[in-house]
Amino acid sequence: MSLTLAKAASLLLEHHLLNEIITPQGWTLNADGITDAHASFTHITYDTRSVRKGTLLVCKGRFKPEFLDGLDDKGLAAYVSQTDYSAYTDAPGLIVTDARKALSLLSAEFYGRPQDGLTLIGITGTKGKTTTAYLTQAALNAYSGGRCALFSSVDNCLDGHTYQESELTTPESLDAFRMMREAVDNGMRYLVMEVSSQAYKVERVYGLTFDVGAFLNISPDHISAIEHPTFEDYLRCKR
Repeated sequence: MSLTLAKAASLLLEHHLLNEIITPQGWTLNADGITDAHASFTHITYDTRSVRKGTLLVCKGRFKPEFLDGLDDKGLAAYVSQTDYSAYTDAPGLIVTDARKALSLLSAEFYGRPQDGLTLIGITGTKGKTTTAYLTQAALNAYSGGRCALFSSVDNCLDGHTYQESELTTPESLDAFRMMREAVDNGMRYLVMEVSSQAYKVERVYGLTFDVGAFLNISPDHISAIEHPTFEDYLRCKR
C-alpha cells in the first residue's frame, strides 16, 4: 500500500482528472519538484476529523474551507479538491475536475488495488438486490469453502461468515476499497456487491470492472429531486 503525491498526480493525469498542483510556490503539473513528492501517504480520508501525520485528504461534497483549520498542525500532507484551498493550508493541493472520481481511483491505489484479487459480482435493480446478494454469497461460499465477501444494504461480510450492519447499500468508494483490502487479507476470493443507482451516480464504483453483473428489474421508484429527476436518469444509472 504505497501512494505518493507523485504517483497520485500521475494517476489523475492518466485519467484526465488533474487540472494542476497548487503549492505555496505556485502551480505545476510536475510533482517531482515538490518536497516529499515521493514520500508515501500514511492515511487517506474524506473526513477532516481523522487527519493525522501523512494524510491525503479528499475534499468532496459540501466541503467548506474552514474545515481545513488546524490541519497543517495535525500533519496534513496533501489534499485533493475541485477548489483551490491554498489560502487555508500550506499542503500541496491536487486540483481535479471531479473529486469523487479521484477519491475512487486514489483509494484503490492506496489499498493496493484489492479488487484485482477478487471476482466481483455486482447486483442492481429496483427490487430484490439484497435477497439475490445473500443467495449468491451462500452459493459461492458453498462452492469455495466460505471465501465469499458481501456488501449489502443490510450487512457487510469480509470473512465469509461474520456479518456487521452496513451504513449504505453500496459503501463510499474509499470505504469499499478498504473493506476489499481486508477481505483479500482474510483470504476471500469472491465479493458480491449490491450496487445502487445512487452509488453509480455519485461515482462510488468509478473505475471498478465487475466480472459478473446482474440487472434484476426496474420500476419507476426513486424519482425525486434528491435522487433521480427522471426515469431516464434512473435507468441510465442502473445500466
